[in-house]
Amino acid sequence: MRPRALVTDGLWRKSLSVIRSLGKAGYDVTVSGDSLFTTGFWSRYTGHRLRTPVGEGLLRELRRNPGAVVFPMEDATLAWVSANRARLEPYARLLLPAHERVVAALDKASTLATAGELGLPVPRTWAPTGPEELTRLVTGLEPGTFVVKPRSGRGSAGVAYAGNSWARHWENYGPLLVQERIPAEGRGLGVGALLDARGECAAVFAHERLRQYPVSGGPSTDRRSILAPRLVELSLRLLRRLEWRGVAMVEWKADPRDGQPKLMEINPRFWGSLELAVRAGVDFPLLYARAARGEQLGPPPRYREGVRCRWMIPGEILRFLSEPDREPLRLFFQGLPGLAEEWDRSDVRGLAATVVCTGVNALRPRYWRYIRRRG
Repeated sequence: MRPRALVTDGLWRKSLSVIRSLGKAGYDVTVSGDSLFTTGFWSRYTGHRLRTPVGEGLLRELRRNPGAVVFPMEDATLAWVSANRARLEPYARLLLPAHERVVAALDKASTLATAGELGLPVPRTWAPTGPEELTRLVTGLEPGTFVVKPRSGRGSAGVAYAGNSWARHWENYGPLLVQERIPAEGRGLGVGALLDARGECAAVFAHERLRQYPVSGGPSTDRRSILAPRLVELSLRLLRRLEWRGVAMVEWKADPRDGQPKLMEINPRFWGSLELAVRAGVDFPLLYARAARGEQLGPPPRYREGVRCRWMIPGEILRFLSEPDREPLRLFFQGLPGLAEEWDRSDVRGLAATVVCTGVNALRPRYWRYIRRRG
């Protein structure tokens, strides 16, 4: 019998990467989504479609067809799966840390506090208890030297560099923190890792951002693999303190003032630029599935340095159109279609679905909130 997997949130590009990876490895893949315009539904590697939002529908499917490795792809899905782990485990294969560790990783203030205890480089951060304290903190700081952001959530949603109605901002985005602003020219860096059920590192991968959308701060649209042993060491130290299991991506930003990378946050699930790691030689989806099934994995695989991968639809297109000093068209199209993460010669249906579903979903506010995240 073929091994089985259930990939949630099939609309997103990282989910398509997981679907393709598992399908090529012989897995029978079920994809969940909330509409027919879920991109992952149409990949040639998708065996079954599950039209249901995250929640009880997911549990019912696993009861009907037990034994699948579950891939919770989004923060909300991860939080639900983690909170309902005891109900899911009789029917599913999971590789997750304890629930309190998931909650801590989703909270930027908690993550940065843990990193500070370890002596890792972090921006100065304050976690006010309410809008009044937030207002007092911000009033005492020099404009342009700080950023206000939600304690939970990803990317540019709720991020503010100035304002005069912090009470309303708190009401709209929930608990906020104040953080020292790292200059925009600092390099964005990321370390993806997989820790097995014993907490051993089964895979690790580092990359740097080359471009992003929105250009002021959002998910990467162009990135390349790098070798960064020191950054890997720091990231694994943090994940081990959290007693992490499964996948996570630790985000850093190099501070041009002192050359030190500063911790930004943890993505405690599969990340937006996942396809780059797969193409460079670290097949995180397959390794995660094998680890969740209890297989013994060897040492972390080596990967190729300098591999590039671009999120074209719509990321790079929007980035190009919004750049005030955009590059010539010949440079924009250089390396395509091979550099596009959507491109896979064995899955033309997946590419076509990316174009069509992106066009349809562009009418939905939820989609625009997603593409402005850091991934």
